[in-house]
Amino acid sequence: MKDLRRRLEKVRADAREFTLMSQRATDIEKRELFRRLADELAFEALELELIVKKNEPPDPCDKHEVVEFKSPSQRKRG
Repeated sequence: MKDLRRRLEKVRADAREFTLMSQRATDIEKRELFRRLADELAFEALELELIVKKNEPPDPCDKHEVVEFKSPSQRKRG
């Protein structure tokens, strides 16, 4: 289970990194690519978190990290 928790933290960090890359990208196609990658990793993080929470006893000290997700229709172009 510790491997899954480590994987979860790695996926969250990668999602944050791709979000930053999408915000800094000057090329529109790259911006969208990084945003899509961030979204995919955010979904993976949510799935992993559900698996971890289902298989571990609850931890009252556990802090939740939220990775912002916007559907394509909510995003601004340009």
